[in-house]
Amino acid sequence: MRIFYLFKIKRNVLKDYKNNYEELYKTLDYIHTLNEKDINLGYRIFNSLIVPIKKDEFNNYIKENNIGNDNYICFNYTHTINDFFYDESTKMIIKNTFIKIKSNKSFPLFFDNIKSFHNLFVCDFNNHDYFLLDDACINK
Repeated sequence: MRIFYLFKIKRNVLKDYKNNYEELYKTLDYIHTLNEKDINLGYRIFNSLIVPIKKDEFNNYIKENNIGNDNYICFNYTHTINDFFYDESTKMIIKNTFIKIKSNKSFPLFFDNIKSFHNLFVCDFNNHDYFLLDDACINK
């Protein structure tokens, strides 16, 4: 099972990290592993990198693009795909500052759904994997 965290990165930050997404990943990983006493520092760094997600807009977009799919379930801001034909089990939770996707696939179907939202940086902290979703969808 893979757990992906998607962050909408500020445009100017992406320009700064364009040739070195590894540094952006390391910064987000550092924030992800901070202990409680350093939370204020992490919060300031995090806010300098990301743009809050328009939660309702994003949620409605996902619903509209999957409403006819028999393998799709939605409850509030949690979206689930259980597709036994393609052997995919994926759950996506939309938060205010990130999106969390837990899946048995390396490239879940939700990635194709959200590729029109630009500047989404995907991190799998457990597997030390990261990529810009725009680039991954083009290369796929």
